[in-house]
Amino acid sequence: MATTESGASTAAGVSVPWRSPTLVAVLATTLLTPMDVPLVSPALTEAQSVFGVSASSAGLLITVYAVPGILVAPVIGRLADRIGRRTVLSGCLVLFGTAGTAIAFTNDFTVALGLRALQGVAAGSVLSALAMTVVGDRYSGPEHDAVMGVTSAMLSLGTAVYPVVGGYLAARAWNAPFLMYAAALPVAGLVFVALDDEAGGRRSDDGYLRAALAAVPTGRAAALYGVMFLAFAFLFGGIYTVLPFYLASAFGLPAPTIGLVTSAVLLVTAGVSMGNGRLSARASTTGLLSAGFALFAVGFLGVAVAETLPVLVGALLVFGAGSGLITPTLFAAISALAPDHVRAGVMSLQTTTIGTSQAVAPVLATAAGAAVGYRATLLGASGGAVLCIVVVALAPLDG
Repeated sequence: MATTESGASTAAGVSVPWRSPTLVAVLATTLLTPMDVPLVSPALTEAQSVFGVSASSAGLLITVYAVPGILVAPVIGRLADRIGRRTVLSGCLVLFGTAGTAIAFTNDFTVALGLRALQGVAAGSVLSALAMTVVGDRYSGPEHDAVMGVTSAMLSLGTAVYPVVGGYLAARAWNAPFLMYAAALPVAGLVFVALDDEAGGRRSDDGYLRAALAAVPTGRAAALYGVMFLAFAFLFGGIYTVLPFYLASAFGLPAPTIGLVTSAVLLVTAGVSMGNGRLSARASTTGLLSAGFALFAVGFLGVAVAETLPVLVGALLVFGAGSGLITPTLFAAISALAPDHVRAGVMSLQTTTIGTSQAVAPVLATAAGAAVGYRATLLGASGGAVLCIVVVALAPLDG
């Protein structure tokens, strides 16, 4: 790794350099990334009315945004390895902020879709992958895992808060949530000043792809990305898709209450993620992932069998704790896979993996819900999480 930074130690002796400009830039970038969908979703009905389009057409504001990031993430990762993290990350932030803010000033739905697709080139998942690449460049050992946990916690915190913020703003004006994307512009300036690109801008004499394949343990990489796909499938398919329908049909909860329940789950995820540095010093990657999937299994089972709302919420918080174990552990393990000169390219595959999971899991989850019912689907998810424990135990996940 190019450089490491140290700071005040936590009670457990794991260092988190809170005063580091690098860490401030990484956390600011990561806090922006959940703006992509959670911030805009509450504005869809208002946008439908303003533009005079159908509900399915309004939903394209989400769809057209998701596709570009999946396709171009590896290209952006390669650019970050070739010309430097600072240039690429700050440039992506400018594109993300400018295109997103411009949507607030158009009255043409086609233009809005075009701007949203352009913004998707620098999707939130691309920004988070680049930010985590910087973590891999700058930090090592227990400090790396601690910083990755804090970064993951910031991601979960933003995901929990933005739906509430977006709903509040959209109730006042359909375009108000899009104005928040302007916050990416000062963050781009912060990134350009704080990063020095020591770890970026290196070329391989053997060619980029050949160097990446030679530097990365492909078996472990495939296993980690496979587990990441499964973990986010439970999140997107179970929590974001099946759960709202189940809460509405079985417990009669209105949409605002469902949003608050989801936010509570993500806040627990953020809290557990903060302790990743301490946990990773005591347990292996396999151990933490196994424990996380075990909590997934218990959480889904509890939701399916709960007869009262407090029991159901308690089960969901168990799921949130499991996500807090799994997410930063996967991010940290993938970040540590590759040396500096190909790390951004390797990390960019997170965007493709998570985006594919986001596209596939809701379709499968809703199909299962229609076929066997939401309760049975949640029970199936619990059983699937148990199978994932077996997968984790057999996969070559520990370095």
